[in-house]
Amino acid sequence: MQFEQLAQQYNPMIHRIMNKLHIYKNKDDFHQVGLIALWEAYTRFDETKGDFAPYAYSYIQGRLKNALTKDAAFSDGTVLTGETALFEGADMDLSPESAAFVQMCGERLEGRAKEWFGLSVIGGLSNPDIARKYGITPAAVRKWQQSAVKQLREYLGHM
Repeated sequence: MQFEQLAQQYNPMIHRIMNKLHIYKNKDDFHQVGLIALWEAYTRFDETKGDFAPYAYSYIQGRLKNALTKDAAFSDGTVLTGETALFEGADMDLSPESAAFVQMCGERLEGRAKEWFGLSVIGGLSNPDIARKYGITPAAVRKWQQSAVKQLREYLGHM
């Protein structure tokens, strides 16, 4: 059997595994990982040890789980919020007026958002650095950041 035929036959299985693992971002990339895993399973399969379908299923699922783990590790180390970074590209040699504005923004925040603002915007720490400092996940720090952005938008919208 040609691999193209095998890929077409097992394509629904790859999609089923992706759905089971709740893969909804970068579907094409993960589908490619599934096809590569199918190829590896095809080349390594030993007929004397059982049927191909269960072997292929577990092989593909394992590769996709590994890819998800790597993707999550990358995402935790990289802050991709979709938001424009607060004060992005701001010159740290701020004028007295600008420094006062930044300070005023920080004072308007509450809770963890205020803490994030002080450590990130004022202190220059990245979200992964803040997470390590507090022993929490980068995702939790991103929530602090999102809260800060929301509070600042509400405040600045009233100005």
